[in-house]
Amino acid sequence: MSLIWQAITEVYPPGPTLTEKDLPDLTGKKYFVTGGTAGIGLELVRILFWKNATVYVAARDADLFREVSERIMDAPAKFTKAPTLGRLELVLLDLADLTTIKPAVEELLSKTKTLDSVWYNAGVMEPPEGSKTVQRYELQWGVNVVGHYVLNRYLTPLVIESAKTATANSVRVVWVASDANNFSPSPDGINWDDPNYEHTEGSQFLKYAQSKTGDILLATEMAEQVKDSGVLSLSLNPGHLKSQLFRSMPPWRQKLSSIFSFEPRLGALTELFAGFSPQITAENNGAYFVPWGRFGSPRGSIVEGIKKRQTATRLWGTLENETRMY
Repeated sequence: MSLIWQAITEVYPPGPTLTEKDLPDLTGKKYFVTGGTAGIGLELVRILFWKNATVYVAARDADLFREVSERIMDAPAKFTKAPTLGRLELVLLDLADLTTIKPAVEELLSKTKTLDSVWYNAGVMEPPEGSKTVQRYELQWGVNVVGHYVLNRYLTPLVIESAKTATANSVRVVWVASDANNFSPSPDGINWDDPNYEHTEGSQFLKYAQSKTGDILLATEMAEQVKDSGVLSLSLNPGHLKSQLFRSMPPWRQKLSSIFSFEPRLGALTELFAGFSPQITAENNGAYFVPWGRFGSPRGSIVEGIKKRQTATRLWGTLENETRMY
């Protein structure tokens, strides 16, 4: 019954439990966000910037980053006021091309040796059938899961370094998933024998759902691996939001989705909760959150797979072997 209630409230959530006004001044803090040039990522970056943080924004289009930066600087986040001491810094990389990640992080390391938190927010949803990454992964799997996995391997030392001197439980890595995990392949959420669906029939939405389960598994395994470092690894469903994620859908589906969608800022508040809520402690490492900032749970069989079949460890090991050269 509790999971049924959670499913209902993920579609029609109660009010947010943490907003911009609850954040302290973030002067001197450094954060990293993927997918920060659109949708909820943009709104999250806006909040962090107007709270005086330095935000490293991973993007593949420098011109778009500059355009978005101007929009953010011109429009304050709620409950903030000018002047801001925040800074926006571009990290030029493409999650659909694993060869771009190492050079981008090397450039980042020339600017900072620490990161106070990271949000893996970028995502692809239902692209045209047959879409692939440069390394020939199915696009949703390649960007949402594989790209973020490789990026995370490079960023983990930075967050661990920050945790050494930070307030307890304040350094966090947030993996943005979705309630689409409920529709991912049974039982574990991953089509283990063919995650790229090269020899298996599957809709684009099924592949998207699988990728979001992948993010949950990676968050869970990372939590285990960094549990003694002071870093928290978490995942979440940000909510049903008006977003460019729907751009590849047929017009009728875009219209239908908009009926059940909310403004992107609310999704950013879900991410803000995961990144800053004092309710989250070391005991909650690996936890999953739902809109607009509440503890929740992925699908039951996914949780069972993590606990009984070590699916999170399995996925981590698979990706480690596949991406070793990058």
